[in-house]
Amino acid sequence: MKEFKSKLQKELQHDAPFTDELKQRLLETKPKQKKRNWQVISVSVALCCLLSIILFAQFAPQKSVHTASEGESLLPIIKDATGLEVIEHAYAYLLGEQWMFGTFPLVVEQEAPITYGDYVMFYLENKIIVSTLFGLANNTVTMDEGQVRVNNTVLKVRGLGEKMVGDTKQDPFKNPYYFEEWGVTFTPFTNETIKTANDELVVYHNNYDEKKQGLLTIKEAQLIGKVTAIHAPDELALTLTSEEHAVYEAFKTDYDLERLRDISPVTIVKMFIFSDIEQDFKTYEALYTTVENKETLEVKAYYEKTKAVRKQMFTPELNRLSIARYFNGIENATFEQESDTKGWIVFTGENGLPSKAGMAKNEQGIWQPSFGRPIYTPLN
Repeated sequence: MKEFKSKLQKELQHDAPFTDELKQRLLETKPKQKKRNWQVISVSVALCCLLSIILFAQFAPQKSVHTASEGESLLPIIKDATGLEVIEHAYAYLLGEQWMFGTFPLVVEQEAPITYGDYVMFYLENKIIVSTLFGLANNTVTMDEGQVRVNNTVLKVRGLGEKMVGDTKQDPFKNPYYFEEWGVTFTPFTNETIKTANDELVVYHNNYDEKKQGLLTIKEAQLIGKVTAIHAPDELALTLTSEEHAVYEAFKTDYDLERLRDISPVTIVKMFIFSDIEQDFKTYEALYTTVENKETLEVKAYYEKTKAVRKQMFTPELNRLSIARYFNGIENATFEQESDTKGWIVFTGENGLPSKAGMAKNEQGIWQPSFGRPIYTPLN
């Protein structure tokens, strides 16, 4: 065979009967083709696919349950509810930014479709409750340190998605459950898994009696409907008269309490609330009582704890609405003195019920507010 190839090569070096181009092509040495091992190729392809999946899982966004709430996470605030169903409730668990509206009446649509992350209203032990919907019928819902998984997929609405551990749990800007703890204690999560039946739903629930927060299963028959809006009252009607405003502006120049010596307790309280409306923290703090006792020290500590939240989360509109919920009617208040150093500002609140706010007379003989505005605790 070797001898044949040698002769053929000599023949190809002559001109006839081949052209130079053809001779050149025939004289070229072709590379030897390797025999393919299909098993090796199959394994390589499989490894490539697996690597792609791993990289995608690592760098792609984590799979999560998203709903219509993602596009509009906040409930609209409406003043005119004509033609809508507005219901007062016993309590509302509004997670995240709008927790302060948990005491407001809410608009409900009974026939509206519901999905994950929606606020739903339902009956519980003869009370009307509002909470965040975590699971629908035939779901497996898990809570793990505040992280909610639906059929093993993370629920990411209303600020949810991450586990609440360490410093995160005590950060009101990262913990959507923070305000359901009233900013004072942090009860543990139940860390449980619930499988729903055909007629069941799962909502968030904080059991204050048992000191745990977690999941609650309700029957669809308990459901009233989907919460679609917050019915806010008219904004605070409080204004200062020209004389009161002059005192207020003068006090802000040096915060000298002597400027308040002959000023009525009602006017001082109006100035106190007005500084809160304007989010003027320095004036608010200067007007608060200098009398120190167990109650006033607790109010001061509470105020300091909530100051950052007031500054960053309370827009002027939300701040006014929140104050209105507690102090509408205070513009018509009267003062009732209980003792030489203690008294009450008495007024009829927004709900038509009598309300009062404490006053204390300091060592200088000047009346000062000795109350604070709750922003964590429910109204009732």
